[in-house]
Amino acid sequence: MKTHIYPLSTEYLNLYNIIREFASNRERELLKLDRASHEEVALGIRRILRESSSVRLLSLPIPEDYGGSGYFTLGSTIALEALAFHDAGLATTIGAIWLGLLPLVIANMLGRGDIGERWLRSFSEADALGEPQVWAFAITEPTAGSDYERLEPGASQPEFLTYARREGDYWVISGRKIFISNGPIADYVTVFALTDKLRGVESMACFVVPSRAEGFKVVSIIDKMGHRTSLTGELAFENIRISEEHVVCPPGLGWDFVQLTLAYSRAPVGGIALGIAKRAYFEALNYAMSRVQGGKRIAEHQIVREKLANMYIMIAAAESLIYNIVSRLESEFPPPLEDSSAAKVYASDVAVYASLEAMQIMGGYGYTRDLIVEKLVRDAKLTQIYEGTNEINKLTISDKIISRA
Repeated sequence: MKTHIYPLSTEYLNLYNIIREFASNRERELLKLDRASHEEVALGIRRILRESSSVRLLSLPIPEDYGGSGYFTLGSTIALEALAFHDAGLATTIGAIWLGLLPLVIANMLGRGDIGERWLRSFSEADALGEPQVWAFAITEPTAGSDYERLEPGASQPEFLTYARREGDYWVISGRKIFISNGPIADYVTVFALTDKLRGVESMACFVVPSRAEGFKVVSIIDKMGHRTSLTGELAFENIRISEEHVVCPPGLGWDFVQLTLAYSRAPVGGIALGIAKRAYFEALNYAMSRVQGGKRIAEHQIVREKLANMYIMIAAAESLIYNIVSRLESEFPPPLEDSSAAKVYASDVAVYASLEAMQIMGGYGYTRDLIVEKLVRDAKLTQIYEGTNEINKLTISDKIISRA
């Protein structure tokens, strides 16, 4: 079966096939981890990440100057789609590593070569040695979810929990972050914290916090419905002291870095949704071609044919939207946040639609845990929620539309 409609080059198709083979060879293990304890998942995913060094998977988006492959949004999206075809949780784990590194990549793009030398090069070197670092991105707080700037009724400022204060040559960070992908297994976390309560997000800065730092705690591991091979947790920072070299961007630039990071990451998250949708279509088509009812294959029944056609159309549209936008993200600065959000929203809606339609085509068998479609339904739903809920993404899009009008 043809894997893509969008005209990817031979180079990128080869990349897709390499990553698909890597993930395919581990699908059986990943399916077991989907039903395993958090402790088993932590060990299993760490092992698979070490194995990924054989294809230098984690170093894909790191600039070549710092030992990476130099693929950015297009290459990473292709990889995430290939991974998600076999397991969305693994794709989210790897995507979360790249998300944690994105603020550093952006800082390097903006002239902070010292950031690249210290953090990006060491990341690539660790990957080359088969001991890859796990990173996470931490902005969400218990009091501020997708709509990070929201106001409580009667409040003049949003309520935040995570602050950083300067003490001599050090920064001291205190607070909590929640729903942090990779948080429970991270070696490093890029943490966004306010430095002035009165200025709110205008005082935000970004820091690299090592998980080995005194005062770093994993409060809990969240038991999720899907993406179960991606560990998500709540983190606490109890007066963690870090030096100036851990500052990714100074106070006042943190919110700008958040917006740039999301602009670069939302469309690639759409790639995860696309991988789920394609797997659902693949499973539905194979089942419809083999299942005989009423004396003929159900693929010959008109209503099933219509379902397959609708899935194909929507997947084709999502793929074209995603790959068009991630290609633009590599050449446009500042990156178009509204278009990246649009790709994420549409692809995630397609993933939910396709996985539910695949389940419907399979009937009772699709609802069982013996077939992968019930897992695809569980995995698809999260793509509408994380990286900003689709509702918040639509507000972002409308803000841009209205401001231009």
